[in-house]
Amino acid sequence: MIDIVEDYSNYLESLPKLISEADYKSQYFIKNLNLKPATYYRKLRENTFTMVEVMSITKLLFPKEAYKNELLKSIEKGRADYKKGDTMSSEEVRLEMRKKIESYQ
Repeated sequence: MIDIVEDYSNYLESLPKLISEADYKSQYFIKNLNLKPATYYRKLRENTFTMVEVMSITKLLFPKEAYKNELLKSIEKGRADYKKGDTMSSEEVRLEMRKKIESYQ
C-alpha cells in the first residue's frame, strides 16, 4: 500500500512537467477542468489539483490509455453481469433501442 501512495505522490510531482510537455495548450486543460485561468495556474504552480482534477488531467494527457482502461472495465462488468445471470435477450435489447430512438424523435 505504501508503494501505491509513493507512486501517486511521484506522479503528482511530475504532473506539471507532463502538462507542460503535452501537445495541448493550457486553454485545453482550463476548459476541460472547468476552471478559471487564474485558478488553473495557481493549482499548477502549487500542485494542488484535487483527486478528480488529477483523474481528468490524466485522461486528457493519456487518452488512449484512458479509453483502453474504460473498455476493459466495461468488459469485466459485462462478464460479471453474465455470471450473475443479469442479461437480456437480443429481442429485449432491440426493443429497448427502439424505445430510445423513438424518444429522440
